[in-house]
Amino acid sequence: MNEFNLCSLVVHLSPSRADEAIAAVATLPGVEIHAKTDDGRLVVTAIDQPGVRAFDQIAEIHRTPGVVAASLVYHAFDSDSEPNAPQAHEAANTDLRRA
Repeated sequence: MNEFNLCSLVVHLSPSRADEAIAAVATLPGVEIHAKTDDGRLVVTAIDQPGVRAFDQIAEIHRTPGVVAASLVYHAFDSDSEPNAPQAHEAANTDLRRA
């Protein structure tokens, strides 16, 4: 049985080390940078790879110099034993304006 994890993150960077952090994150296996903002945020996905779990890559992103925070915003899990039953879980999204 093969399991598949897809995680999406918003990564906040220190402006003084943003270029260094972007370069380091971009080299992680199974990690892809999809967008960058001028104020130092990245939209990143981490996907399980043979021998490398997405969870471990997220931990590595947290340890990367220049990364201030990384927030999981989406997670999907699937296995080939249930091809038509993916399980997606979105992280809690709190609207602070209504709180």
